[in-house]
Amino acid sequence: KEFELEQTADAWIILDLQRGIHSGRGEDSTTEVAIRAAASIADKAIQENRAVGMTVNAGRTAYLPADRGARQHQKIMQLLAAVDADSATPLVETLIGSVARLRRGMTAVIITASLDPSWVRPLAALRARGVACVAVTVDAAAYARAEAESRAAIIGGGAPVDREAAELTAKRARALRHALAEYELTAFTIVPGRSLGEVLAR
Repeated sequence: KEFELEQTADAWIILDLQRGIHSGRGEDSTTEVAIRAAASIADKAIQENRAVGMTVNAGRTAYLPADRGARQHQKIMQLLAAVDADSATPLVETLIGSVARLRRGMTAVIITASLDPSWVRPLAALRARGVACVAVTVDAAAYARAEAESRAAIIGGGAPVDREAAELTAKRARALRHALAEYELTAFTIVPGRSLGEVLAR
């Protein structure tokens, strides 16, 4: 609810549910966290009487044209209730496919757990077309660690650590942060143990 969009008329949310980039199970999975983030941001924007559009990169990419009001809110919530992390399409392709739907004066909000920095450049290119850009990343590695630690606490013993994989993931996360900073893109990172309101507050 504390998330502040740029002072623009409309928002377009791109939710990335590519298979393989998410981790965890149930309510604490990164899939559920990303969906809740999309719902919260859409809810806030509609309360501010903004038009909200949405692209969901799921098994079949779904597009919801920008609109405002209670009916649009209902459409967004129905769409988000029915999706899962089962897309084979990388975020960069989904982003490029959404470009034509984004108009000058909109704010594009990308929600993803992807560590592939290839999506950063096309996102940054939107600014040249007068589209403000915000990236909301979900730290999938942190959620995976939290789940492993929770499981280990239940069954006893320490959580197994694959140091090589952990170092590779940390390296990729640093590269993504560097790419976002290089293009001066506003970014928020969702991690376990922090509320969405706390993470998304400016």
